Amino acid sequence: MKINIKKSALFIPVLFLFFATAVYADISSLPSELRNFWSERLSELKTVDTGFEMGNILKKGKVIGRDVWFRGYGNVRLHGYLAEPVNIKANQKLPAVLLLHGYSDYGRPSWAERYARMGFVAFAIDARGHGKSRQDYNPGFPGLMVENITNPANYSLVGVILDAIRGIDFLETLPEGDRNRIYVSGSSMGGGSAMIVSVIDERAKAIATGVPFLNNIPESLKTADGGPYMEVKKYLKEHPHDKEKVWDTLKYVDAYNYAPYINKPIIVGVGLADSICPPEGIQSTFDRIPQETKKEIYEAPKAGHVVLPQWHDKNRKWFSEN
Repeated sequence: MKINIKKSALFIPVLFLFFATAVYADISSLPSELRNFWSERLSELKTVDTGFEMGNILKKGKVIGRDVWFRGYGNVRLHGYLAEPVNIKANQKLPAVLLLHGYSDYGRPSWAERYARMGFVAFAIDARGHGKSRQDYNPGFPGLMVENITNPANYSLVGVILDAIRGIDFLETLPEGDRNRIYVSGSSMGGGSAMIVSVIDERAKAIATGVPFLNNIPESLKTADGGPYMEVKKYLKEHPHDKEKVWDTLKYVDAYNYAPYINKPIIVGVGLADSICPPEGIQSTFDRIPQETKKEIYEAPKAGHVVLPQWHDKNRKWFSEN
């Protein structure tokens, strides 16, 4: 489920350590099953030393970039790419954005650099099993979508969501980043993850989610004709006796179940010709977000599973207003 963003070169990191103390949301409003599940996962994440390591600075025109290595849930070693505007003034605080990619893609440096040129401190992570985060965890594609799908605590996409939270931990360590203006922008898998992160992590101030995956999974499975949903369909066909366990796991990563508890400003981009993340599943999830929450849906009638027209500019405007 790749989102087509231009590739850029990475460079070799050198050691530089940080330690962050994570502060997560009050999840008491969630149903007990979801609340207890994430309380346990977040507690387990806190036991893992962040181990942030930053690479050498590379200047690219009006931005600078560097590799970042860190440890996530289950002590998996993860990679990200940090991009910032050049010549940040002393004591200047910039808005920070966490960028979450789609299934089988990675945190492209060019994506982070685009947002740095907009004036953000931008951190694009490679979720576990993707890009350079495959050293400790690499189920492959196809494969990652159904890895541990009958074991919720160890399920691949639960780990992906917790990787995003660790990404916010990193943004909080940066003196040039404004802790009161941390945003999350996600595409596809990253979009669905961002919606869930907004509920279980209070530090995300506003969310932008493009062509989001993991929206009303049962309904989306009925009409999707490509992407990781096909892995689930195949698994259920080959392991019919696991059906109940599979659905029990998937409920923890379905944004549809969290939508009634989203209280952060959120913009959702939908490609009405998207057959990988069907618009009906996205719309049904969006409709469950409370009316009192500031929310907006942006529809691109002819777009499939791609970066929607003017999407990045809409993100910038949304974040600047929230």
